[in-house]
Amino acid sequence: MKAKEEYVDAPRETRSKDITVYAVIFLVLLVGAGIFLAVRLLHKPADAALADSKSGIVYDSSAVEGGWDNLSPEEIEARLNEKVAEGMINISANTAPIFEDGSSEGNLMLVNESINNYPQKVQIVRNDTGEQIYESNAIPVGSKIERATLDVTLPAGTYECTAYFHNLDPESGAIIGTAGAVITITVKN
Repeated sequence: MKAKEEYVDAPRETRSKDITVYAVIFLVLLVGAGIFLAVRLLHKPADAALADSKSGIVYDSSAVEGGWDNLSPEEIEARLNEKVAEGMINISANTAPIFEDGSSEGNLMLVNESINNYPQKVQIVRNDTGEQIYESNAIPVGSKIERATLDVTLPAGTYECTAYFHNLDPESGAIIGTAGAVITITVKN
């Protein structure tokens, strides 16, 4: 009878070892898969823009998580109005300045209104060629340039242009905002 007992115990012991081996293999695979997924999901490549561009979309590196979720509509409106007021550019210019000839002064009347927050620089660009024909230095808030000569000598004619008014950072002089207006310059002779 003893031989029979050994015969019965041997298959149980083998099954138990098989289950243990399978369980160990399963755990090793599970841990390996977990490590693989963690590395893939958490590891960002050094050049994130390059990695993103491969997928067809390039995310802005200055974007941060969050939004307006925690603000009331009134608070959102107030913050947006503050931003608008900070960047507001009130522009004033003669939209049809006249120059007696290509090298004389014309009545540009470029005004940096006193309600503006920043000094301004004005650039005038021909719409037909893209050529810049005038650029002022910084115009202080509450100041104006009544008359000026163009930076290039234009032949007689009428020129459709765009005057770009740039808000300037008072410390660095960097452009922090721009508005534009179409003007028509006339050179008589």
